[in-house]
Amino acid sequence: MDEAPKQLTVFDADQQHIGDTYAKALLAVGKESGKLDALVEELDAFVDAVEKLPKFKLALESPRISVADKEAMIDKAVGKSASKDFLNFLKVLGRKNRYDCLAAIRGSAHRLSDEIAGRAQGTLTTASPVTDSVLAGITAKLEKALGRKVSLTCEVDPEIIGGMVVRVGDTVFDGSVANHLAQVRAKAIKAAGDSIRASIDRFVPTT
Repeated sequence: MDEAPKQLTVFDADQQHIGDTYAKALLAVGKESGKLDALVEELDAFVDAVEKLPKFKLALESPRISVADKEAMIDKAVGKSASKDFLNFLKVLGRKNRYDCLAAIRGSAHRLSDEIAGRAQGTLTTASPVTDSVLAGITAKLEKALGRKVSLTCEVDPEIIGGMVVRVGDTVFDGSVANHLAQVRAKAIKAAGDSIRASIDRFVPTT
């Protein structure tokens, strides 16, 4: 039975709207300073770090901790490494109590920055993680084939067994072992069906 299309919940829609709003603000600063991609990279690094530190994440999202204390935490954590623009952005999120929307903001920032740069967003699915060099090679081949810049997000799905599946917009390149086996199976079933029909035809009198 086919799965029903996933519907956005009100919560999801709110998160997406908030993500778009703050991502646009961050990218506007980046465009003005000429450091758009650098700010997106800082956002990536910060969100990744927060996800790996659950206690820090809970503290940032907690309504019981004051804005001043959260700013002090941010200063201590990234004050010396973050750019002034990104540090200011993080503090704005704190004052607006939006640290719980960091993942949505990152998603929107990637989508919007790709649109600005004329890049196509895509997904690379493999049975196991790929190295940066392999990802770069696949990206280069896709860019050559599509004639435009491509930004790939990597996903791991052991069910494809091996090979890869690449989706860019409505275009899908399915080079997975699972797909190959499915094609072999389909051809085998068709061949068996053709053989059975041929055998039956031999016993059916013609008129």
